[in-house]
Amino acid sequence: MASECCLSLTKYFLFLFNLIFFLLGSLLLSMGLWILLSEDKMFKIFEVPPPPYISIHLLSYLLIISGSVTMSLGFLGCLGSLKTVKCLLATYFILLTILLAAQIVGAVLFYTQKTELAVSLQDQTVKLINSFGQNNSSFKSFETTLLDIQKKAKCCGWNGIKDWGKSIPCSCYVNATVNATYEIKDPKCFTCSSNSSCSDGIHYEGCGEKIKTWLDENLLLILVFILAICVVEICGMILSMCLYKEGSVEYNTIFY
Repeated sequence: MASECCLSLTKYFLFLFNLIFFLLGSLLLSMGLWILLSEDKMFKIFEVPPPPYISIHLLSYLLIISGSVTMSLGFLGCLGSLKTVKCLLATYFILLTILLAAQIVGAVLFYTQKTELAVSLQDQTVKLINSFGQNNSSFKSFETTLLDIQKKAKCCGWNGIKDWGKSIPCSCYVNATVNATYEIKDPKCFTCSSNSSCSDGIHYEGCGEKIKTWLDENLLLILVFILAICVVEICGMILSMCLYKEGSVEYNTIFY
């Protein structure tokens, strides 16, 4: 009797656990689609500033991907816990294990290979700046992201304004208006036109230093967030294995 009560409690606790995940995933997916379709209107409605070191389009894609993954795991966990089917519970456990392992490997690589990652990111950013304005559709989204970062973080280039040479974009200027246009003199030259408010100075600090400072200031918060996600995933794995022992191999029970 006690074991049945414990099993029932575990079953419905896992269901509630994954229901919250499913709803959270739905919220993330909805926000991602809203941002993708309406761009910055959502931030204006809720009167919150957009994130400074990521473009709106990239943020929307990240929200859509994370929301879809969270929804899928939540749905699988809810169905597996309600029906107590071993196949579903095992699949749920394996997916959580893969996700947890990927997070641990990613965190270890990020911590041990910080210098190499910074050098690689610097090389790619400088290469993007050198090829800027060549109408390469594969780099278009990255160019937009770079301009957004420069404007919001108030920086210019990776190492500084010297990365751009004489072709300085509007996003490097202080108080450049949203409607500032570009006067294109050659494929690499993007300078502010005379009818836009770009005469208040230029941001000389490189974005690389800005990003490094932001990561140093928020590293503890990021680690706590990742640790909390890992703890939640481990709890889900433990609960799913507890139910797996008492689960059924009859797949027909899924539909009844």
